[in-house]
Amino acid sequence: MADSDIKVELNMPQILDKVQNDQFGYFLIAEWSRLIQPYTPKREGNLERNVTFKPFEMTYHSPYAGYMYRGIVYVDPIYKVGGFTNNGGITYWSRPGVQKVPSDKRFNYRTDQNPFATDHWDQKAEQTGQKEKLIQAANEYLENYGHS
Repeated sequence: MADSDIKVELNMPQILDKVQNDQFGYFLIAEWSRLIQPYTPKREGNLERNVTFKPFEMTYHSPYAGYMYRGIVYVDPIYKVGGFTNNGGITYWSRPGVQKVPSDKRFNYRTDQNPFATDHWDQKAEQTGQKEKLIQAANEYLENYGHS
């Protein structure tokens, strides 16, 4: 190497240790959960309550989470309804053991509790600028807590 050449090397293990660890992963997923919350469907809050967090990952465990996420009403294949009620619409139930099928209907999400509730809520949040907020929060976290 000539005297005028300058070699710069990145200490990749040290850099990766700052971003590939459970503490940072939990921070990011908790922040993402907070940022997408206004886009998540909510009636009684069961969908938001039945979530587990792992580093960089969250899983919704409500039995209807997949239906809500896809935004398509699934119905009984014979009766063509999403559920049955016998008490004026308070309690819904499905026929036991009957697999529902997708219909041509889409969910009409309530927005009284989460103002932007929609299907594919993580993607919608990303489209509306929440991803940039996550990146900013990640950078601030790394500035404040990412030092070795």
